[in-house]
Order: sequence, then structure tokens, then C-alpha cells
Amino acid sequence: MTMRFLRIYIASCIVLLPVWLRAQPVTIKGYAPFYKSKIVNLSTYKDFITFTPLQIASTEVNDSGKFKFQLDSLKNCTYAFLSIDNNKGDMYIVPGNIYQVEFPAPDSDRYQNPFIQHTINLIFYITDTMEVNNLIMNFNTQFDNFWAKTYQYFVKKQATHYVDSFYNAMLLRYKNINNPDFRGYMIYTLAEISNNILEGQKTLGEKFIQDKPILYNNYQYMQFFNDYFKDYMKDYTFTKEGGDINKFIVKCDYSDMMEVLKINHLLRNDSLCELVLLKGLYEFYYSGNYNKENIKILLRIIAGATKIEEDKVIAEDMLASFSGVAQGGDAPDFALKDSKGEVNSILDFRGKFLYLAFFKTTSSASISQMEVLPALYKQYRGKINFVFISEDENYSDLVNFLNANKNFSWTFLWDEKHQVMQQYNSKTLPEYFLVNPQGKFFRSPANDPSHGIETTFEDITKPEKDKK
Repeated sequence: MTMRFLRIYIASCIVLLPVWLRAQPVTIKGYAPFYKSKIVNLSTYKDFITFTPLQIASTEVNDSGKFKFQLDSLKNCTYAFLSIDNNKGDMYIVPGNIYQVEFPAPDSDRYQNPFIQHTINLIFYITDTMEVNNLIMNFNTQFDNFWAKTYQYFVKKQATHYVDSFYNAMLLRYKNINNPDFRGYMIYTLAEISNNILEGQKTLGEKFIQDKPILYNNYQYMQFFNDYFKDYMKDYTFTKEGGDINKFIVKCDYSDMMEVLKINHLLRNDSLCELVLLKGLYEFYYSGNYNKENIKILLRIIAGATKIEEDKVIAEDMLASFSGVAQGGDAPDFALKDSKGEVNSILDFRGKFLYLAFFKTTSSASISQMEVLPALYKQYRGKINFVFISEDENYSDLVNFLNANKNFSWTFLWDEKHQVMQQYNSKTLPEYFLVNPQGKFFRSPANDPSHGIETTFEDITKPEKDKK
């Protein structure tokens, strides 16, 4: 059976859905004949505002096309994904279960963009009709039928009545299903659909948020939460009631910010209000309109004072993400072997600016940018270190590539299992960073070789007396 997650509405990511069970082992037996000798990862997210990745396990597909994960103690039903190369497939993992899963080859009839993640449909071998994956697939079939019949009304923006009717029909259809993971999936998938058709915000809030429990670890709930409250605090600062928020950010006054937000009757619940505040601060940090140190101070206050463990984790994840790849933060260390087999650390490149890139030898975009670099390398090699980190699956791919391209004479390293790429939160290939002589991010990300990095190189290598 093939799990088909909702196109448009359900993103390819991870959800931890609480089912407070005693820790039990889980076994995943996989079959991926197209991906022999490839690395397969099982991953999740620490929270669903920062989407900080957390790898659960990693293994290799053997010569028979098989792989296996043995998780010793899983307490909660976990919505996770398997990923190989840039393909990923979603699944729910229930404590105590054994799964047989097939990871199919990419669709050969459709173009596969090598620079983005592609969602594939895992093939499950499950006989229990009440198992959460089966229930979700059953619901998705109902939705597909509904979508096929009502698509024209979505296009005409006349779908509200049909969505309400479908919502009530699904509640009736599954009224005897008490699985909380499935019900969370179903209800907040429908909530997200309602949000996408721009159903009234007041109506949506009263129906799906007000006086409802906060499902911190439920992806569908948090997807709806994130979309519903997107730019909420920014818009609120332009109202009479929320005008003081900017002043309270300058003062780093957490308590007064909470009180201002609670003017909205929907946010009179302390827990919901604090979660909305966290989301707003995260958006403000990246907006460029606020002092980032003030945002950090407020997050530290929340992390230290909150009584809600989930909010503490979210605040700490935000702070960690800021210090990880933000300009001024420390560039993560690494120890990777080069094309000669010698191990290189980021410390080996201190004392000069470091132009760092993540790339893949099969990426045409990576290669086209690299072809611009020899001239820049020749001009600035004495003042700037150039290090390119390969995300190829095999070390031999990098070695063979360099043997065929002798003009690429700067430092190349191999990132086995892509762990350094994850540390740098790199989401695309190629991607570039500029690190200062003290090991802190100077540009994160940096311009690529053909789009402006030479201007930056010229500026940072000027004698001090020539700098304005």
C-alpha cells in the first residue's frame, strides 16, 4: 500500500505525536534496490517552529538492496521520514511495531530537480486496518475523491460550503476511531485546508484554536498554527492595541509583551500567548527591523522563566540556530579528509578569511560556479582560504572529479554522511559561506563566485588605511 500525503497542504517533514506509552522497541525493515550502497537516514525535528533537524538513525543500503533500523526505546508515536539522496518518504512510527517498507526508485517519467527535496510514496506492507498509517491512507483516499469532485470550486474561491460539508462527513465517518494521532492528523489537515481557502480568521480561531489543547508535537496542528499566526505580531504592531510592542522589545520586557498580546481574547490563555510570542520573535529576528541582541535576550528570558517545557525547547532551539549560522556566530568545526586522505579541521584555516562552499560533483549549478573560481583563487589565494566540501555519496566520486579537473587546485574535502552540511544548516547546493579570520561568520550565506563575491573579496582584503 502506498502512503499518499496531501499535496499542497502537507509538507514533507516530521511530526512527533504524543501517545504517552511505555518505551518500546521499533524495527523498520527496508527494501531499496535502486539505492544499493547509499546512505539512508531516519530523521525528525526537535520542534515545529524552527524545524531544527534531528537525525534518529542512519545506515547503509546493502548489496541486496536491504536496510534495517532497530530503535531500542521509543515512547511516542513519531511521524518521521526516510531519506536517500534528495528523496524522502514520510511515515508514522508506533512504539512496539515492526514495519516492512519499500523505498521506490524516483519517478523516471518526471523531471527530478537535483537541488530540492522530492517526496516519494513509501510502500508499506501493513495488514492492521486500525494502524495509524492505514487510517491516514484511508482518509487521504477520501480527500482525493473530494478534491476531484470539488476542485472547480476551489479555483472559483467558492469552496467554503464544500469544505465544511466534507469536515462534518469525515467526523461522522471516523467517529468511532479514537486514535489521537490519526484524529490530530485529520482535524488539523482539514483546518489547514480551511485556512488555505481564506475562511474567516475569527471563525477558524474559534473552531480550531480557542479552548483547544496545544498539540506542540503534532505536525498538523503546528502547520496550521504557523500558517494561522504568520506575521501576526508584525501586523499587530500597526494596531492601536499592539503599538507598544516595539517599545517593549527595546526594553526587553517579556511581561508587558504578554499583556499586550492578551488583549486579543484568543490569546488570553498564557500557554498559547507565549507560543505566539515565540513565533513572532523568531520572525522579527530575521526581518532585519529589530535589534537581534534584544530578540536573543527576550528568548533567554523565556527559556529561563517559562513553566512549559516545549516553549523552553523552542526558545533554546531558536537561540542555537541564531548562533549557528547567523552572521557573527561561530562557524561550526569539522574534521574532514581531503582528496589526499589527510584530515582537515576548520582550525587549520584560521588567520585568514575562509570562503567555504558545499557542492556536489553531479550538480551542474555547482560546476558552472566552480568554473568561475580559478581566476579568483589565483588573485586572492594569499589572503583568503578556499575550501569546497563535497556532498557526494562516495569519496571516490570526489577523487575522480579532481583527477579530471586539474585546474581546480584549492582545498576539497569530503563530507561523509552529510553531517557538516547539516551543522551549517545548508539547504541547497551549491551554497557558500564567508568566515572571518577569527572563525565567525562574516557572510551567511555568502554570494556565489559569479554574483558579487569578488566585490566582497576586494573589500575585505584592502589595507586598513584604504577602508572607509
